[in-house]
Amino acid sequence: MSRLFAAGEPIEVKLNAAGLPQRFGWRGEWHPIDAIANRWRVRATWWSVEAWREFYKVTTTDRILCVIYLDLQSGAWFLERLYD
Repeated sequence: MSRLFAAGEPIEVKLNAAGLPQRFGWRGEWHPIDAIANRWRVRATWWSVEAWREFYKVTTTDRILCVIYLDLQSGAWFLERLYD
């Protein structure tokens, strides 16, 4: 099972020296990233709106598996999905 946040849950992300997500803050708690399982970039067009996003499927040191993404146009980060 998983929990999808279709509109994305805003998060704060700290990057490592290589520019990859190192930890993210969500709902008042920080979650250190243990590993990046996958990374991909998507360009989607919905009606007349174009969206560029870079997705990361990550595991955290507190045993969360989730998908986070960077909106490449706004620079904002979001949590998209949590896996049980």
